Amino acid sequence: MKKIQFLSLVLFSVLFISCSGTKQVTVVQKNEALPVDGSLVGWTSENTLISSSDDINYHAYLHDNILYLFVDVKNPRLDSAIRQSGLIVYLSNSEESRKKVGIGYPVGSFNLLRESPATYEDFTTDPEFARKPENVELLRSLLNQIYSKVMIVQRFDGQSNAEYGFVEKHLVETDGIEIASDQERRLTTLEMKIPLNGSTLYNVEKGTIWVGFALEPPTFRFPNTDTMMNDQQSRGYYGQRNRSTQRMNSQPRMLSRDDWYILRFD
Repeated sequence: MKKIQFLSLVLFSVLFISCSGTKQVTVVQKNEALPVDGSLVGWTSENTLISSSDDINYHAYLHDNILYLFVDVKNPRLDSAIRQSGLIVYLSNSEESRKKVGIGYPVGSFNLLRESPATYEDFTTDPEFARKPENVELLRSLLNQIYSKVMIVQRFDGQSNAEYGFVEKHLVETDGIEIASDQERRLTTLEMKIPLNGSTLYNVEKGTIWVGFALEPPTFRFPNTDTMMNDQQSRGYYGQRNRSTQRMNSQPRMLSRDDWYILRFD
């Protein structure tokens, strides 16, 4: 029974889809920077808030040509989905290429399966994958590793299918980016520091900036065993051998978000 309950939580819960339009906000400038430690302390001021909802709050401010971001997850269901599918932050000076580079942290247990392409293929195409005891244990263990690495998401023309890479956090932070989360807190937080000098992985400079906070679950393509009409039925020929094909569907549908903001600076 426990395994069935865990399976329902991890994979087969049908959740709502969230997608918002792009909102323009003016980012406040602060005289002093907060430490980047993932703590909500210091981020409760209304002047840093760029968006607030019952599910999640987004904050931003500018200090010394450096952009600081904070994500405060407030909904347990959303938190569970982030721990599975990861939380990706996109930054760009161009609307057309706004999804060219993203950084995911936490990476999400489902995404960690991508490090083994064959396992990830089985996960997204075999409806029995998550029912097998060894895979239930695997998914459980990966939930404990979602902060062990940083996920890099790249679309080389900003539009094509994403490619994923996983690196140690200190490698992302060599060019001035800092990333932190309060892992002692029950619900997820994410804090980021991004220099706006064009030298980071994002390659962004101060000006108009598109920032996106995305939850992108895997695309499942499970075979649908519905039998298609055979040749005898469709053509009326006697003696034709019945032929059937498997159709693919992408169920289950899982929670996703794609929240975008245009940041402007005075």
